[in-house]
Amino acid sequence: MIVTARLNYSNFRCLFMSYRTETRNDQPQILTRRQVAALLVAPVFMAFPCFSATAGEGALKLTEGTQPLPDTALITQSGEKLQLADLSGQALLVNFWASWCAPCIVELPALEAAATQLMAESIQVVLVNLDQGGAAVAQPFLDERGITTPLSVFDPKGEWARAVRLQGLPTTLLIKPGQVEYAAHKGPAEWDSAPILYRIRAYFK
Repeated sequence: MIVTARLNYSNFRCLFMSYRTETRNDQPQILTRRQVAALLVAPVFMAFPCFSATAGEGALKLTEGTQPLPDTALITQSGEKLQLADLSGQALLVNFWASWCAPCIVELPALEAAATQLMAESIQVVLVNLDQGGAAVAQPFLDERGITTPLSVFDPKGEWARAVRLQGLPTTLLIKPGQVEYAAHKGPAEWDSAPILYRIRAYFK
C-alpha cells in the first residue's frame, strides 16, 4: 500500500525550520540519526499544522473550550496509561507539541521555567507530545534540552488532540481543577514572562 501525504508550504516550512533554526550556544546543531529519521517520516504523520510565530506571540489569548475533555488515555514515559481523571483536583497547563514543530521547540525552555515557578502554586504543567514515535522519539529530544520539570505524556495517534479539535501546534489548554472548564491558547507564548504568569494565576483563581 502506498501512503501519500498532502502538506502545504507552511507545514513543510515548519518541519524543516524546526531543525534549521535550533541552536546551542548560538551555533547550528548537527542532526543526529534519530533527528534525520524523524524528519523523513514526519510528513506522513503530520496531522496538525504549525501556528506561525508572530510579533504578538508574547500575548496570551484565551478562548473558552466548548468540547468536553476526553477520557482517552495518554501514555507515560514508562508506557503506562494516564487519564485526565488521574490528575483531578489539580490546575493544569497542558501544552501540545511535536519535535517537528519549530514554534513548539522555541517555547520549550519557557515552559520549563514556568513549570518550576507554577509547581509551588499547585499548577501542573503537562507536555503532550504528538510525535508518531511516542516516547522513543520525544523523550530523548526533551532530555537533550534539559526539559525535566513538566510532566511528559504522549498521544502518538493524536486521539486526545482530535477530541478537543486541535487546529494546530503549539496549542495550550488551561484546565481548571474540576476538569470541566478550560480555555485554549493557540500558538507560541512567552510562558515564563511576568504578564503571562499573572494571566495564568488569575485564570485559576
